[in-house]
Amino acid sequence: MILMNSLRRRAQASVSLPRARHPSRRCTQAGTTLLEALVAMLVLSIGLLGIAGLSAASLRFSQGGWARASISSGLSDLADRVRANPTAVVDAYVFNTDNYAAQRSALDSGAVAINTDCMATSCTAAELAEFHLTEWRIGLNRSMPGSAVWVSGQRDEGYQATVMWFDKTFVTGDGVTLDASATCTAAMTGIAARQCCPAGAQVINGVRCTNMTIVP
Repeated sequence: MILMNSLRRRAQASVSLPRARHPSRRCTQAGTTLLEALVAMLVLSIGLLGIAGLSAASLRFSQGGWARASISSGLSDLADRVRANPTAVVDAYVFNTDNYAAQRSALDSGAVAINTDCMATSCTAAELAEFHLTEWRIGLNRSMPGSAVWVSGQRDEGYQATVMWFDKTFVTGDGVTLDASATCTAAMTGIAARQCCPAGAQVINGVRCTNMTIVP
């Protein structure tokens, strides 16, 4: 009996108990998981900011393309109207007295209206020129809200036509403050001369201009 009890105690002593987990190791693993989650959130945030920036740039480019297409169509329309009225006086299509704000006020209030519809009745060359200019301004305002026009020069040397329009994406480096277009001067050439605004138009900040010479 004594021998059996001794063997039993030795067998029980030889059985190893499972090791308890170290509490500090659990804390270390939990901290590592939280850090990985924070890094993943940071990477995701940077990616979302990049996508937002690309979307904003894409919107600006699409608006720019829309504006250029509308301006090209509008200036071609004016050129066709000038050619369709060859007996008009050399400055019949000049329109350079109302500044940007005055034109916008008249267009927004509906004060710009056709007096004589030359499509329905016979008109003189002067009346046809007035009809062309009014119809052109109304049509351009319909396709380009916030637009105005400025036409100077004369037929035999070429009209200098300017299309002005408000662009809310035309901002300074801070991304908020509306930028100001350069005022045209006689010394300007190239791209600067194509994108400046006439001094008499007195455009407000945020307004862009495109200039083109129309030779009938």
